[in-house]
Amino acid sequence: MTDSSSRPGEPPPAGKESPGTAVRPAESAKTPEVSVPRAALERVLARATQLQGTGADAPEAISESRLLEIAREVGIDTNHVRQALAEERARSAFSEEEGGFLLDSIGPAHVDGQRAVPGSPIDVQARLEAWMPRMESMAVRRKVPQRVSWEPRQTALASALRVMTSANRAELVRADQVIATVTPVDESRSVVRFDVELNGLRRSQRNLAIGLGVVANAVAFATVSMPIMVIASGSPNEGVITGGLAALGALQAGAGYAIWRGLKNSYRRTLARVQLRVEQMLDELEGGGMQEPPSLLQQVRGALLGGK
Repeated sequence: MTDSSSRPGEPPPAGKESPGTAVRPAESAKTPEVSVPRAALERVLARATQLQGTGADAPEAISESRLLEIAREVGIDTNHVRQALAEERARSAFSEEEGGFLLDSIGPAHVDGQRAVPGSPIDVQARLEAWMPRMESMAVRRKVPQRVSWEPRQTALASALRVMTSANRAELVRADQVIATVTPVDESRSVVRFDVELNGLRRSQRNLAIGLGVVANAVAFATVSMPIMVIASGSPNEGVITGGLAALGALQAGAGYAIWRGLKNSYRRTLARVQLRVEQMLDELEGGGMQEPPSLLQQVRGALLGGK
């Protein structure tokens, strides 16, 4: 006898199962999603990027809009991504630094610093162009959109004025060049990056170390020791004199090492002061400083009108 509640070819009514049909529990409930902690997320993204880069079909570049879309999907604030993009665009391409044992021991030849500051790139760059010649005694070397480079003025009067201005602002005059790059983050913020090159100063410290610590020491030792060795040759006290010359050579080697350490420490202190000056200029920009000072006419007008 057939069941009158269902016809051939029709699905069984609700609540009834056809013969041979089993209930699959996996379809009745969804698998709960697993949360990924922030620290693990950073490791996963870094590893996935590494694996993607090893693939044959890995893309060479990605659009900024796509990058922002990915950031939204993984829960990263797009404002932070925009700032990171602006900082990446602000990086300057430098030629590889001159290497060598002595140069590498002295220290790096490049100092940099960057920060997000209020203002559009046009406004911030205008303030820098007014500030650097007036307060840092620097002359424009090259100017392109969103990037300006300066070098120390090469006149004796400019050098004297730099020294008399203030000690901390005189540090940039020892640089080969100072590069400022200004890139937009959004309508009201920009990223400012300073790059300071000190290749010339580093080479001069290396040359001084070689000239004073090695060449001058060797010449002084040869000048003193050669006549003494000729005179002492065949003398009964030749061994004592030779021992004295050996002690003198050791003392001179120690003096050469002390000269080297002194020059290296002097250069490291200069690096620290240049880094401090870069941070101070970024502080000025971040606080809305580096504004054009009032002209003499404006100062007189303000004094006569009582600051109106």
